Amino acid sequence: MRSTGWRDLWLLFCLSLIVRLLVILPIRQPGYMDAAYSYDIALNLAQGQGFVEPFLWNYLDNPSGLPHPSHLYWMPLPTILAWVGLSLFWKSYQAAQVPFAVLAALLPLVSYWVAVQTTGSRRHGWLVGLLTLFSGFYLLYWNHTDNFTPFALAGSLSLVAAWRAGRARESGAGGRWALVAGALAGLAHLSRADGPLLLIAIGLVWGQSLIANLRSPTTGNWRLETKDLLLVILGYVLVMLPWFVRNWTVIGAPLPAAGTQTIWLTTYDDLFSYGRELSPQTYLAWGWANILRSKLNALWLNTQTVVAVFCMIFLAPLVPIGWWRLRRHVLYRLAAWYGLLLFLAMTFVFTFPGPRGGLFHSGGALLPFIFTAALVGLDAVVEWAATRRRGWDAHAAKQVFGAGLVGLALLVSGFLYYRGVTVGTRWRGDDTAYGRLIEWLDSQGQGETVVMIGDPTDYWYHGGGPSIVVPNEPVETVLAVADRYGARYLVLDRNRPAPLAPLYEGAETHPRLRPAQTLPGNVRVYRIQPPEASQ
Repeated sequence: MRSTGWRDLWLLFCLSLIVRLLVILPIRQPGYMDAAYSYDIALNLAQGQGFVEPFLWNYLDNPSGLPHPSHLYWMPLPTILAWVGLSLFWKSYQAAQVPFAVLAALLPLVSYWVAVQTTGSRRHGWLVGLLTLFSGFYLLYWNHTDNFTPFALAGSLSLVAAWRAGRARESGAGGRWALVAGALAGLAHLSRADGPLLLIAIGLVWGQSLIANLRSPTTGNWRLETKDLLLVILGYVLVMLPWFVRNWTVIGAPLPAAGTQTIWLTTYDDLFSYGRELSPQTYLAWGWANILRSKLNALWLNTQTVVAVFCMIFLAPLVPIGWWRLRRHVLYRLAAWYGLLLFLAMTFVFTFPGPRGGLFHSGGALLPFIFTAALVGLDAVVEWAATRRRGWDAHAAKQVFGAGLVGLALLVSGFLYYRGVTVGTRWRGDDTAYGRLIEWLDSQGQGETVVMIGDPTDYWYHGGGPSIVVPNEPVETVLAVADRYGARYLVLDRNRPAPLAPLYEGAETHPRLRPAQTLPGNVRVYRIQPPEASQ
């Protein structure tokens, strides 16, 4: 790359890092379960306790008890990155965010490079890089100890490396890029369980070319393509192998099956069910009308995510135009296949987890391509308009409207960020509900007693002891779960499972549940009596 390009990348990185670090300042706690989980286990790693959970947040794998092997649903890379922050700096959530901020500062550079390689325009590079820097809803999440940043970076670079492998194949240098593409797909998989979709996208694009070359006996390209496909798989396996081995020693399989059970959910809350069969049989028994309705609802919600989250609404008309113009570009064919596979999987396979965050999390890898397509679409619209408006300076208009898009992105992102850190208390660290619960339990001499609670990850983050999640089940099943895992207190808040609403609202009682305390925020604590005490 020319010296100008390297200077642009360095300036963009410095600007991005400053913004990312500033974003961290008011965010003093995870605020939601995914981020809290990664931080909690990272703290365990920093304390030498390994990949174990001191809590149970779901029952999909029928856990035997506490402590429990970690990451049998979520993947480990976010936890490892958070552990790096805790090890290099101090033991706080802000320190754990630092590695994510640094990696998030690299994503605008990927966008700059993609735009320049696609269009040859330095202006496009800067505009796409700045769009990625702000990026609407994502601005608030890039730094969290979640999989947004590592997946977006590894996923987008995997597609770039696959494209570079294809371009370098004729010179014999495609093999190392193929290996890199596979390794980056492995890192994406270590971030999110749907990382293998990248491998499928690469396989589909290269497979189409391979079939075409097999029909032409005079060329030997099919041998190179076959070798590169094998190298992609090799790179992926080399990265994933240590985790496969760990899982095999823990559960007797390279990958856990708990996540695939979510295919058969009939409501999102069944993710927290206990003892229910989640299988094709139970799913089909739900009825075709319900199944179709759920798929259509997921389709509608995910379409909104594409328009509002990926395209920040104002880019939505431009992206299809630009993508159509770029449809023959192999890099965009790779990105299009990945995006299509992701959308279909999060709509028609993982119908409930997909609209509840799955598409949002994994879609970050598409932003460099979406924003570049938007700029190409903008130029196409301006050129079309210039042919119909005599005397209109198309070049100047492109610059003005391009800067306007960045300005809109800054306004939208700033508004969403401001609202996120000022409305409520979830990010600022002054939410005292669990803190007061811990104080009360300590005053009763029950600080290390197993508690059944709505969010075990947040409870542990605030200094609580061992806990299990309140199952989405009726009272009798809840008590059976409490007996199995030794829980002595049940804690319900406004987000209590629907079957427990009558208990929470006081419309029902149970002889084994004695009201013990009511904490700020209408948090109700019940002491669970032994079975014999209620007889």
